[in-house]
Amino acid sequence: MMNYRFYWDAYTGQGGFSDGSYLVRYPRETDEKYKRRQELVFYPNLTRKIVETYVSTVFSTSPQRQDLPPEYELFIQDTDLNKTHIDEFMKNLLRLSLVFGTVFVIVDKPKGQALTRLEEREKRLYPYLTIRTPDMVELLELDEYGRITRIVFREYQNYLTFNTAGWVRSKDREGNNVIEAGELGFMPVVAVSWRESLLPTEIPIQPFIHEIAYLNRDLYNAISELREIIRTITFPVFTLPVKDMTAIEELQRQGLTIGTENVILYNPEAGGRPEFIAPPPEPAKVYLEYINMLIELIYKSANLEFVLGVKQEKSGIALEFEFQELNKMLSSLANQMEQAEYKIAKTFMAYYNSDFTGSITYKKDFSFRDVERVLKLAYDTLALNISPTFNNEVYKMIARLVLSEADESTLKRIDNEIDGLEGLDNQLKNEVKFLEGKGKRLKG
Repeated sequence: MMNYRFYWDAYTGQGGFSDGSYLVRYPRETDEKYKRRQELVFYPNLTRKIVETYVSTVFSTSPQRQDLPPEYELFIQDTDLNKTHIDEFMKNLLRLSLVFGTVFVIVDKPKGQALTRLEEREKRLYPYLTIRTPDMVELLELDEYGRITRIVFREYQNYLTFNTAGWVRSKDREGNNVIEAGELGFMPVVAVSWRESLLPTEIPIQPFIHEIAYLNRDLYNAISELREIIRTITFPVFTLPVKDMTAIEELQRQGLTIGTENVILYNPEAGGRPEFIAPPPEPAKVYLEYINMLIELIYKSANLEFVLGVKQEKSGIALEFEFQELNKMLSSLANQMEQAEYKIAKTFMAYYNSDFTGSITYKKDFSFRDVERVLKLAYDTLALNISPTFNNEVYKMIARLVLSEADESTLKRIDNEIDGLEGLDNQLKNEVKFLEGKGKRLKG
């Protein structure tokens, strides 16, 4: 059973990370010490940082949608009755799928009837989307192909059931004590996961952040424990020679607190004098090394280890491999979101008894290349002057590498200029104008 509450806390920093209940008490720790650590706790939320890095990168370029049905064109401007554009909705869908593994989108339609499309638009009666997390699922039934045949959501005091025939809101999960019901003729619930299922029935999927979240909790504890060690080292303990129990009792009556955090007593007959002592710094150094290792493991788990820099020089092949792994991950996420939107669009159009005929394309190339290294290779290659066509293609590659933010029309114009077509195009235009002018003069 997956701990969805923990995953949500790891992403938001709330719950046990906020109140300190995710801190593990160490041996011989008193209630007072544990409570103090909970009050001073700090959560370095790398989980959220990694999730947001993936989301922002996948949606760094807005998905391309073409030849959309008029109904869907209207819908993408307001997907959830809250004026949320489809891009923002899909961003949040990716975010939640990374946190929960699988989330469920209900394509619902408001109650009411409209006689015309204009009235439907004015009253906002076209379908909208809502999201349910897997911890809200009471029952899930799939067919042999992994398609949802029945799903029951827990909602406040009621249960909402969907199947391939329609829906039922009831007082119990079995669908008895019906409050309201309706017929649809199709399943309006779409399951969205951050990766493909290994098996058709593998729903819900384990969250992307599963390993990251538990490592982050370990880091959270290690930082708290390191802070406790530093406090111990920073504030030395006073050692005081005391010859017998009578003297000890007198010191206690005077309000002296005896313990490892204040005063340590010893027998003066063994030698010594009053002084301050402090624990050795080695435990703190060990903890610091462990903390650095945890941070490295967290980013490695997310295929983002290169963002930490390298302690030792890595080969170009090793770095290229890391970039390829990241690119594959980003491409996979983009593909999952593209397929999810297609399923949403098809379910949306089912309310109109129509098929979705448009195209939806998400960016799937997220190559992270060493620009300086590629440019040097390109310039060295141009020096060989292999052929005019080869050189032109290299120039085009350089243009796209350097002008990565340029729009396609600008890049197309550059391509034409490299191939000499831009000048040819202008020449043809001038000839047409000349002929048109000559024709007018002849008519005159």
